[in-house]
Amino acid sequence: MGMAERIKERRLIMKYTQEELAEKLGLQKSAIAKYENGRVENIKRSVIAHMASILECSPAYLMGWSEDTNMNQPILMTKSEEEHLLKYRSIDDKGRHTVDTILQMEYNRCEQEQSKISPIPQRDRAHLQVNAAHQRTDIEVTDEMKQFDDAFFDE
Repeated sequence: MGMAERIKERRLIMKYTQEELAEKLGLQKSAIAKYENGRVENIKRSVIAHMASILECSPAYLMGWSEDTNMNQPILMTKSEEEHLLKYRSIDDKGRHTVDTILQMEYNRCEQEQSKISPIPQRDRAHLQVNAAHQRTDIEVTDEMKQFDDAFFDE
């Protein structure tokens, strides 16, 4: 698999459109289309490094030098992320607490929304459903265990 295919593969895995990836890289959508079609082979090293960071893989993977997508590299930040970090470092403890609280709330909201979208299609989940459940007889079942079971089966 060549670099063009790997860029497209990772973009789709990360669920970005060409336009979204281009925006994150500060490029035009047409540039991403050219990368994915193999019409551009000499991509700047800085663009490859930034793209790998966004696509959560190593530059070596994108280049086709490695089959391992592992990011054994420092995480590169966008200019916006760098600006946020500088601002965060310049505010007092009360401000940091406020930012941390809002960030955690937004993170939790996004996690909940993501958990509603199952990565496994309904037709492929039949083998994952519980067919039967029986009360344990090998140990004394506590109220805490019953609450856990009730919560588990209510999901």
